[in-house]
Amino acid sequence: MNGTWTLTKLVLRRERLIVPLWVLLLVALAAGQLQRYAAGIGDIGAFAREMAANQALSAFAGEVPAPTLAGMAVWKNGDAIYTILALIMILTVVRHTRGEEESGRAELVGAGVIGRFAPLTAALAVACGSSVLAGLSVAVAMIGAGAAAAGSVAFGAAVAAVGVVFAGLGAVAAQLTQTARIAVGVAGLGLGVSYALRFAADGSGVAALKWLSPQGWSHLVRPYGDDNVVVLLLSLGCAGAAIAVAYLLLARRDLGHGLIPERPGPAGSTGLRSPLRLAWRLHKGLLTGWIVGYAVAGLVFGALAASIGEVSRQGEAVAEFFRRYTASPEASMSDAYLWLIALSLGYVAALYPLLALLRLRAEEQSGRAELLLAHPVGRLRWAAGHLVLALTGSAAILAVAGLTMGLAIGDPLGVLGGTLVQVPAVWVLAGVGVAAFGLLPKAAAAISWGAYLFVNLFGEVLGPILGIDYWIAKFLVPFPNLPMVLSGEDFTVTPVLIMIGLTAALVAVGLTGLRRRPII
Repeated sequence: MNGTWTLTKLVLRRERLIVPLWVLLLVALAAGQLQRYAAGIGDIGAFAREMAANQALSAFAGEVPAPTLAGMAVWKNGDAIYTILALIMILTVVRHTRGEEESGRAELVGAGVIGRFAPLTAALAVACGSSVLAGLSVAVAMIGAGAAAAGSVAFGAAVAAVGVVFAGLGAVAAQLTQTARIAVGVAGLGLGVSYALRFAADGSGVAALKWLSPQGWSHLVRPYGDDNVVVLLLSLGCAGAAIAVAYLLLARRDLGHGLIPERPGPAGSTGLRSPLRLAWRLHKGLLTGWIVGYAVAGLVFGALAASIGEVSRQGEAVAEFFRRYTASPEASMSDAYLWLIALSLGYVAALYPLLALLRLRAEEQSGRAELLLAHPVGRLRWAAGHLVLALTGSAAILAVAGLTMGLAIGDPLGVLGGTLVQVPAVWVLAGVGVAAFGLLPKAAAAISWGAYLFVNLFGEVLGPILGIDYWIAKFLVPFPNLPMVLSGEDFTVTPVLIMIGLTAALVAVGLTGLRRRPII
């Protein structure tokens, strides 16, 4: 453990801007939503009953923990808070463990008076400490906004518990794999399984499935209702077990290597005769994992569609729900559910092209790009190979999900159209990633992740919290402006062409910047 405190200070210094920003985001999602409901909803009990009867929304947000302002604020954004914090913890731990080894900095640091376990301990200390800070901040903000102290403490504990669990999962993934990108993918798969189990539990009414999900454990706390913090002992036990496994694995592997060895490449170079073939070699594992995951997700979400029952169309909240997610008076709750699933698949799939395009930056930082460009390969051809895989790969991922979900409900072609219509919106984020890489390569990762969170949160959540009406906020992000072909709206080509044009413009800007800037 020698040098742990020194490395902890180093990690804190590197995270000094990032941690306050995402803690502030989580506080805004919690306390901001409470203040929004306090100002805009008269009969909170009636609102809670309407939302509890909406099984489609229950699948996405979870059960209503309590028919109060604070309880409904937790219902609205609690699951988003748990998921965002889990993802941030995975990225933080992997960045300061496997990422440091991959870049070679861990070997340089280890040449000093640094113990073998010090880097992992420092990363976990900062990640777990940040999770606790997030939980405390959320609890204090909710109390300051007028929520009950006991429920606020329970909610803060539920938030912190999720972060600690997925920090441990990220630590394990960092020991298993040889690259940070694959480590994030492995831990992200665990996060996806956890979310799917919680989603299936609330969507199907089989509440027992929540006991298999770390996010489900936080839902079972039911802040401002039962305040059942005892269930978080499962989170602490799981986190402790994961961290212990991470240390055991670290003691049994070599620096710079993972326990899961990478397969060697082909003996010859026949498969790498063009930048596109090289890009395919680099991306095929990631793309295959996404396709398999989306195929399974499509089957699960499609199977749940049969359990979505109709609700009474009475009530202002229900009317607003159908106004947002359907385009025909004849549209059923199942139609709205399918469109919400298609939208959600699109939101998540937008992460794939960003990860694929950030590989360009990783190749540049490692020096491999410079070696490749020393041959008769232009910068644009090199970048185009990765770009083609990012764009076609995202379309393939959504197509597979549409087919499997459609097969589950008996309408493969119809649902396929609903998922493919998400592709232009996904490509807009890919364009942002290319533009960031071409113009501001050192900030490309931060810009890409920031854009992804903005697109996922602004229209539905942050915009209304900031006082911007949904019907105005939605025009600042692409997905809510797509034609709702699964819930009664005819396909219109105008928004699709606008998004494709915006993508082309962003890609052109990024590639122009790449041509003119130095390789750094």
